[in-house]
Amino acid sequence: MNRIPSPPPMDARPSERAYERPSLPPGLMDDGRTRNRTGDQVVDPYNIDDIKKAYAPTNGDSSKGNVEYEVDFEWKAYETYGKKNYSQYHAHEDQGWRPVMHSDFPGRFAPPGEEGSVRVNDMILMHRPMRLTVQARTEDYRRATQQMQVHRQKMAETPEGQHPRMQPVVRTTREPLPREAIEIPD
Repeated sequence: MNRIPSPPPMDARPSERAYERPSLPPGLMDDGRTRNRTGDQVVDPYNIDDIKKAYAPTNGDSSKGNVEYEVDFEWKAYETYGKKNYSQYHAHEDQGWRPVMHSDFPGRFAPPGEEGSVRVNDMILMHRPMRLTVQARTEDYRRATQQMQVHRQKMAETPEGQHPRMQPVVRTTREPLPREAIEIPD
């Protein structure tokens, strides 16, 4: 029968510290630095909530204030698998997006004095006037609403001699929810 041998007694084992460690170089000595975070706090490099709060307090809602003086910020794809996607970058520029430079927020994304656009991993931080973002949102909403209306009309139409497919339910009026009813915590 195969048996697993027991470990040798402690005094028969070789010393775990068989070598002497040399003295530490001066660069590795304790210089009295402190930790800025506790526990397992992780810094999210893409979190720009503080910037958005300062430059776009209404987030494009004209009922809360004037959006003409606001700026929208978004992270956009810059590279895919290490290769730059120029066509997508130019499409973003055609929509009014421009890259944010390190000089706009010195020390926030890189050490002060760094030049060039703000890039983190494969993403680039871009900005545009909030009025353009509101315009784009409105276009998207209209396009989606129009597509739903076309779909409802097609579903309501029935070729002659067939039973109706569905009863169209068209709601022409909507009551908007009051803004105070929805609370989103920060």
